[in-house]
Amino acid sequence: MNPKPSLLRRFEFRGNESQRAATRDAVTSGAAITGSYLAMNAAATLLAGFGLLQNSPAVIIGAMLIAMLFGPIVGIALGLAEANMPLLGRSVVSEVVGVIWVLILGYILGTASRSLSIGSEILSRTSPTVLDLLIGLVGGLAGGFTYISALPSVIVGVAIATALVPPLTSCGILLARHVPGLATGAFVLFLTNFTAIAVGAMTVFWLVGHRPPAAGERHKVLVPRLISLVLFVILGFHLTVTLRRSVTQATLESDIRKTLSHELARIPGARLDTVTLAPQQGKPVVWVVVRTPQPITPEQVAHLNTRSAAQHKATSVYTSGL
Repeated sequence: MNPKPSLLRRFEFRGNESQRAATRDAVTSGAAITGSYLAMNAAATLLAGFGLLQNSPAVIIGAMLIAMLFGPIVGIALGLAEANMPLLGRSVVSEVVGVIWVLILGYILGTASRSLSIGSEILSRTSPTVLDLLIGLVGGLAGGFTYISALPSVIVGVAIATALVPPLTSCGILLARHVPGLATGAFVLFLTNFTAIAVGAMTVFWLVGHRPPAAGERHKVLVPRLISLVLFVILGFHLTVTLRRSVTQATLESDIRKTLSHELARIPGARLDTVTLAPQQGKPVVWVVVRTPQPITPEQVAHLNTRSAAQHKATSVYTSGL
């Protein structure tokens, strides 16, 4: 009677060479530039663009499911783990071609839809934080695991969690609308997901035994590995600062809303409509829109400005009434 495997043994995913060869074949086929690769990414870009312009999360999710930018990233991860330079090179070329292809289509879509406003779904992809980096890292770990296990359905959830095409499409649309600052933010979100997925998947492949065939081969991927890890650290630092700034901005906005709402209670029928924060000369500037049944007087506007600026130091508040 064979003894039962230990608990640690049950969680042992390190396979034999034949299993690693099967994984290598699956990753290699998914990292190739084919007609299907370009066609599906084109379809994903159009779906993502329509969903972004229509503010439809369901359509955007559909675009995530059919996009094929994930495959080359996994190829890059395996190439880094095994020091497989041909696979690494092909995967990088495939990803670059796919990214350029999506950006071009997104730009065309943005040019053709200039009459449509930029909605919240696009804007939400222009301010990545360290949370996006962590999501991409976990997605990369899960994505790498799908290639070494019998869990192909998991890749669907990974595709949704680690969005690649929507931020690139947003970038193309914003470039067409001549908003380079927001476009940069959207591209940083893609770069964040790309880097985190590659690092996460590379870690999984390395742990299960995908190593260079000879010790002398390791130096070939030393520089690419260092680049990916340094980029990951830099993005982590930058996005952590961004998250802190966003939290500070949200807190300030909430405090200003409370102050203005209290003051507006003294004006019959007045209500606070929007509060927008924007940096100007190193200080936060607040633009406030107030809706009232009667025109708001200059004295009332001055009072709101004075009260808000007094309670929130180094903050200029501009109020307009509608």
